[in-house]
Amino acid sequence: MTKRFRSALLLPLGLLVSLTSVDLSGAQSQSSSSEAEITELKERAAAFWAARVAGDSETQWKLLEPRGRGRMSAQEYAQTPTGGRYLAYQVEGASVQGFFATVKVRIIVQQILPISGRSQSLAPQAVVVDDGWVRIGGIWYRRLDDGQKSATEPKQP
Repeated sequence: MTKRFRSALLLPLGLLVSLTSVDLSGAQSQSSSSEAEITELKERAAAFWAARVAGDSETQWKLLEPRGRGRMSAQEYAQTPTGGRYLAYQVEGASVQGFFATVKVRIIVQQILPISGRSQSLAPQAVVVDDGWVRIGGIWYRRLDDGQKSATEPKQP
């Protein structure tokens, strides 16, 4: 809540600075917009991973892109096997390219392996994942394909 309040105050200040600046190229207002956009993206990614750690599949499903929600219900999404238990997360960074974004998230996960009718838990591991997001109608959603490159996504130089 406090972060959103601070972001809301910084954005108008950034616009005021860009209006009074001698350089009229718009670079300052673009950077303010990008900072606000990345902050919003990180907040939504943090909400998704907090829900994943808490085992709240309903919230995860709500943050999923619309085509994913159209293909499966929240109950079906909850039944998707993960192969592990998520213990903690930390959003480390984000990059935006048009309507697509990648959020770097460090997660601590404990893998659970089925062994002849019973489960065995391995030691928790810290892993950094590239979490894929897409902006639709000005809102960031977690990609259905977890950010794997698709044929329709623009190629990077």
